[in-house]
Amino acid sequence: MKTLLACAFLAATPVMADMTDERQVLNTINNVGYYADQRDWDRVAAQFHPAGAVLDYTSYANAATGTAKDLPTLLPEEIVAAWQTVLPGYDRTHHLMATESVIVDGDTATTTSNIYATHVLENDQGEDTWVFIGDYQHVLARTENGWRITFMRANLRTQLGNENLPALAAERVKSDK
Repeated sequence: MKTLLACAFLAATPVMADMTDERQVLNTINNVGYYADQRDWDRVAAQFHPAGAVLDYTSYANAATGTAKDLPTLLPEEIVAAWQTVLPGYDRTHHLMATESVIVDGDTATTTSNIYATHVLENDQGEDTWVFIGDYQHVLARTENGWRITFMRANLRTQLGNENLPALAAERVKSDK
């Protein structure tokens, strides 16, 4: 029975080669938030170019990474390590991207997408939330393993809820070590 289910799943799963470049690019950028919400760090790292990527969170001064004046290229494991300083401190997160625009030019793709990222911490009074609303800009390169992110910019437009939640989540991560 298990083998039958596995075969059925594989038959229903699109093969990357059968997807358009645009769909592959969208999968890559959406996978970052999805796998971060699942805390599947290996799959998060796999969405970034093996030679590294530049993260730009300068619109949001309290980000875990990407706020330096000269933004360095970070290896995928460095990106994940930076995000692990805060994201595991939340009880739940949900990163939702939509209204995505993709431009493919040879082996380079650029995207813009809206982001609505909800972060939840449970406390004695119930739940406390912080919502990041803005847009993401990505640049991706085609590799032998598919499209991989080389640049990612988050543009904060507004915040809802408790703007101190990221600091509280980071403190939780530190206290768990």
